[in-house]
Amino acid sequence: MKNKLISAVLTLCVALPVFAETKAPAPATPAEKPVVSVSLTQTKIVTGAGGREREVDAKSVRPGDVIEYQATYTNNSKLPVKGLLAGLPIPEGLEYLPNSAKPGGAIVKAAAKQGEFAAEPLMRNGAAGKPEPVPYNEYRSLRWEIGQLKAGASVTVRARAKVEGGVPTVNAGAQPVEPRAPPAAAPQTTKTK
Repeated sequence: MKNKLISAVLTLCVALPVFAETKAPAPATPAEKPVVSVSLTQTKIVTGAGGREREVDAKSVRPGDVIEYQATYTNNSKLPVKGLLAGLPIPEGLEYLPNSAKPGGAIVKAAAKQGEFAAEPLMRNGAAGKPEPVPYNEYRSLRWEIGQLKAGASVTVRARAKVEGGVPTVNAGAQPVEPRAPPAAAPQTTKTK
């Protein structure tokens, strides 16, 4: 079981889709288009003596381990990108750690499976219609409203999740960021693996 869990998590870490959505300004020529690339890394967070944290390679993980995902979005063009939405999925088998999304504040929103993006903590209607918090192990996606990214600039978003006891699964057709069409132009989406 341990080897299956390690294999599944490592496969999951490598295969996590990361999406960027942009609203492109009107290009000066038809050939000029903003191009955003995404680089995803994951590390295991180990707490040492005195509570000091360090990052180590996430080649093997076990239930209870904390993984930090970092996605760096880079504008590889000579044009600014406007309306950039950066996203990270949180696959089943991983429990999002509250308030670990950075940058935080109003630009980051979370969503449960097939839910709407909202600020933490997510709420839902519970018994008798009373609002109750959504458990963090049901969070499935994070999205940052980055806004403008200047030509040649980069921005990094990050979040942490804890490996649960079961084997994580990935829905291959799942979209970590829901498409949001800009009012005047179709978004350009860049996918990387």
